[in-house]
Amino acid sequence: MLLAASIGIISPLNAAQAAEKGYTNYISDSLEVPMRRGAGYKFKISRMLKSGEAVKILEVDKSGWAQVQYQKSGKTYIGWLPSIVLQNQPVAIDRLAAQIKKTTDVEEKYNALQQELSTLKTRFEETNSQLSTTKQEKFELGKELERLKEISSNAVELDEQNQQMKMRLTQLENQNTIMKEQIDQSDDSVKRQWFLTGGGVLLLGLILGRFFRPPGKRKKWGEL
Repeated sequence: MLLAASIGIISPLNAAQAAEKGYTNYISDSLEVPMRRGAGYKFKISRMLKSGEAVKILEVDKSGWAQVQYQKSGKTYIGWLPSIVLQNQPVAIDRLAAQIKKTTDVEEKYNALQQELSTLKTRFEETNSQLSTTKQEKFELGKELERLKEISSNAVELDEQNQQMKMRLTQLENQNTIMKEQIDQSDDSVKRQWFLTGGGVLLLGLILGRFFRPPGKRKKWGEL
């Protein structure tokens, strides 16, 4: 397994937990730690490892030295470090940077959620306003529909009455036509009767005048 380690003074318990084979550890908060060629200060320094560098523990001897594997720029280096300088987590500055990044990400997400919430509230208010307007329009349309239904019902009744009145008017027109014809016929008959009566009276007067003419004086001879 891999553990994180860094240079610094740690308790023996933490050192024991950190310096185990198979774990990745990190160089402690010291500026640089020498990686030696053997397990002891008498061995030469092969590299200087900066604080916070990650190393893989290959072996830990009884004297407290750990053989570690270190990779950089695609190359692998193996050496020995005192296990006391290793810790099983990144150094504080790296942890702080990671925590700051997490906090920044959370703040960005929070701000984004706040913005989205504000947008949703605005949309909700607009939707609610549109809903109120729609309800009012629906109410007005319902009233208008009731009025149209009432008008339509009255229109049907009026149409039926109109049809009846048209039929009655047609009947009256037919009766009026018949009465006019009868009156015209009566006028002709009366005129004929008056003509005949007048002619008869005139004829009777002529006859009576012929027979009942008063006698005139006789003219003497020689009188004009």
